[in-house]
Parts: sequence; structure tokens; C-alpha cells
Amino acid sequence: MLRDIKFESKIKIKDIPIQWIPRFEFYYSDLPQFPIVYIHFIKNNKRVYGFPVSACFTPKDYDTCDVEFLFLSNLDLNKNNSLKLQTTEEIKERFGISDKIGIQDILECCKEQKNYKAFFKDLWGYLSKSYGKYIPYGKFYEEIFSMIRFVSAWQPKTGRQSEMRMLYNFMSIFGEQVKVCGKWSYFEFFLLPTYYEVSNKVFADFPKFNGLFRAMEKIWQFCFTKVDDIEGMKIRALPKAWPAAKDQFITNITRPLFTNNRINVQERNDIERLVDAFNRHSWRSAFFIWSIMSIFEKDYRNWSKDFFIKFYNTNTGVGVSPKIVACFLQQGFKNDEVIPIDTWVESFYSFPLAINSKEVFLNKFNKLGKLERMIWLLSQAKKTNIKTFFDLLWCIRYGDTGNNQLREANPISCYECRLRDTCPGFAKIKQEKVLIIDKSKVKIEDLRTKAGRNHGKKISSNKIIQTANKTRCYFICITYNKIPKKIFMKKNQSWILVDEFSGFLLKNQKVKKDNSVITAEELIHSLPSFFKDSS
Repeated sequence: MLRDIKFESKIKIKDIPIQWIPRFEFYYSDLPQFPIVYIHFIKNNKRVYGFPVSACFTPKDYDTCDVEFLFLSNLDLNKNNSLKLQTTEEIKERFGISDKIGIQDILECCKEQKNYKAFFKDLWGYLSKSYGKYIPYGKFYEEIFSMIRFVSAWQPKTGRQSEMRMLYNFMSIFGEQVKVCGKWSYFEFFLLPTYYEVSNKVFADFPKFNGLFRAMEKIWQFCFTKVDDIEGMKIRALPKAWPAAKDQFITNITRPLFTNNRINVQERNDIERLVDAFNRHSWRSAFFIWSIMSIFEKDYRNWSKDFFIKFYNTNTGVGVSPKIVACFLQQGFKNDEVIPIDTWVESFYSFPLAINSKEVFLNKFNKLGKLERMIWLLSQAKKTNIKTFFDLLWCIRYGDTGNNQLREANPISCYECRLRDTCPGFAKIKQEKVLIIDKSKVKIEDLRTKAGRNHGKKISSNKIIQTANKTRCYFICITYNKIPKKIFMKKNQSWILVDEFSGFLLKNQKVKKDNSVITAEELIHSLPSFFKDSS
């Protein structure tokens, strides 16, 4: 029997970076009654669950503070010190306090590669202005909760709002609602079985999840029939993708299964409600089913780096999302050798780190899960144009109208970047040749897809193209009154616009002469310093 949540306790954690205070989030504004910091564990045969309601911060000195959480739970933690200590550890995990990352951790990720160490040390100097001496790292989510969280994060229609709505939907449909008492009764808290209980199929306290699980077992058996093998683990997948929309999913999948007596009416309802929970998108439902049922193929707590790389690089088929798996392995199971590779991570290793493939990147570093935390924080800061990071890493941002092309490392974006001296990306391109040409001599036309959609711009002046090819140029730089404004790069035999935005910041920086070929480094050094505070 699940107990009501009615006990309050104060949990104090000392010495966190004062810069972290804005990062403590307990609720999502559109769902204020739904706590998003979820604690659930079993210790000494006692089940503890609950959530922090608030936190009080006490600054101690220049760069640290203490934090006191008010925690609501089903048991009186003040009468059981062992459970209170375990709850404290869980809270530290949720906010990344337990295993916070310092510069030495990042340098150790680089093995003995001095060029990467120099770059990350330089980069850390800027990151520390916003986060202090450490950045958060820990088990941000309970294991089963993490699976739901990251399935919800797959291509959400309206961004984070959709993610939080789907998370709430799932918890409210398949979790057991626990009463929250007293002045806190407006909160809605839903409980799921722990990872241990799921892996041992112990669902006595969780009838809703039990019903879903039995339905998923049937779907696993009858639908996930494509099987590959990685080191003895059966990687199951769907033979073909399910129809994404719910009505077609019913027509093509659940109705035939029901008609052929493979699932009963309750199992059909549970599976269709699962699709509802994930915003009526059956692919997310497939990803969740795969995530739960694969527990019985290989315990997620035992995934090694080598196995993860093989899994990530295998064409696993449909109904499986390696990125979702990577996310919950990293942030739900705290596997620090696992990294989810999204657009931001790919652009980061491709351009600042100058690594040309995912496979090389995965093998070049240790503790990829920790390294990803740094990349993610920097990427989000670049996305929002935080001032501290404004003059850094232009190469990972889109550079043309319509967001068709990333800037990459190029003479203008690198000119405007404070990390240039230690950046492997700039080291890679600095000796590449640049054709400098005035706009009056260049004809530029729209680049279109086969369907006729505008997909950027390209140079169509044959004479300019011939000159660039003959002199083995890597870039073409278009100038306006000798001010560098646009950068073109050769892609698939065409010279494509990759950066016009960086040029917007240049007003008086003029090249010595047009119609010339020099290296990217020579071009940058020929211009006045871009930064007012540079010596």
C-alpha cells in the first residue's frame, strides 16, 4: 500500500557554486501543481518517495553558498537518519551536486591530447564566469522516470512545453496518484515502480503500470520481430515504421492485433493510451516500449563504452532511438561513458574540435558523458546569445538566411572568436587559401532543392569559380568596399554561402586589396584586432 505524502523535512547541502542558484528548478510554469524533481528509492525494505518543494540559499563567501531544501515525503525522515541521508544523496544527484565537474575532469577526458587540453582550458575560463568552478553532473532523473522524460523530448511539437505535457500525461495515466496532505494538497504526485521492480516484474503496488507492461509484452512479441545481435544482446526492432498518427496506428496495428486475438480489449486500450500520452505519436510509444522491454535483454547498468559505441553505430532499425537510449543512460543511469549525439554535439566535434566522424570522436575522449555536459551548456548559451559567450564559437551557429548552412570554421567567424589561438578548428583551416573578391565581380544565385525550395545561395560566376579552383582555394571571401562580408565554401562541386551573418559585425575592418589569394591566417592578421580589450 502506498502511503500519503504528509511529512516535511529540511535537508541541507553545503558548498555549491553560488552561480548555480538560478539553475534550481522545481516546477514547470505551465504545470505548477506537478513537481518535476522526482525521488523514489527502496532501502532496507522501506519505500521512500517525494519531492523538494523549495530551497533557501545562504551565501557563504565570494563563490559558494549553502542550500536548505524543504522536502515532502511519505515517511518521516527525521526519525530515520539512514533514509534521510539516502534522500540527501538523491537530491544531490538530481541537481548535479554529487559529482560536479571541474576543469581537471574535463582535461582528463582529453587523455594526453595537448591540443584539446589547451582549447578546453581556454574555454573553461569563459564557462566559469557563468557557472563558477564547477558545472553540474549527476543522476538527474530516476531511472524509469528518465526513460519517459527523454522519449517525451523526442521532436516535441512546441519545444519544452510539449515535453513537460507528455511527461505529465504519462505519469498521470500510468502512475499511481499519491495523496499529498495538508497545505500541500494542491500538488499532484504520481509514482512508478523503481528500476529494480520493473526488471524483476514486481508490480503489486502499481496496477496501472502493470496493465501497460502486460500490453507491452504482447507488442514486443508480435511487433518487434526484427532481431540483430550485438555481443550477445538481441537488438529488437520493428520490421517497418508504425504510422505516426494515432488513427492510422489504430487501423494498421492495434485493431488487427485485437481482431486476431493477439491482444485483449484492456491491452488494446493501454497501448492506445500510451500513444495518447506521447502526444498521439506512435513512434514515441515504440521508443518507450523498446526502452522498457530491452531491460530484459541487457541490464542498462552494465552497458560499457565499447558496447554503447557498437550499439550507437549499428543500424538498429525502426522503433529504436539510440539518442534516447544515450540520454537516459547518461542522465538516468549516470553512465559517464555515454554521450547522446545531437546537432549541437556533432557541430562541436566537427568544427571547434576538427574531428571528421562520429566514430573518431567517440574513441578520442574518455568520460564522454561529462564532456557532453560542458558542450551542452556552451551550446545553450550560444543559442541564447549570452554576452559572456557572444564572441566564441561562431562556427557552431547557422550562418545564412534560412538557416541552411552552419558557419563552420572560416576566416570571418574565426576572426571574431576569442578562442582562435587554441582552437583545433582554426588550426585546421588557417593555412587554407582564400580568394578575396569584391561583390561587384561576383554573381550569386539561389540554391534550390529538386522540389524548388530555396536552400541557400551559391556563386555562379564561372570565371571566379575557375580562379578559386585553379589556385586551390578553400574559401571565397566576398568584400563590400574591402570589408569582408560573406564566406563561400566548396560543397558538392558548388561554392555555397556558409556565412553572411558574421560579416554584419564588421564595419571598418578592411582587407589590403581585393582580387587576391592569401591564407586564412594571413587574412585575419591583416585586419585590426576585432576585440577592444585585446593587446
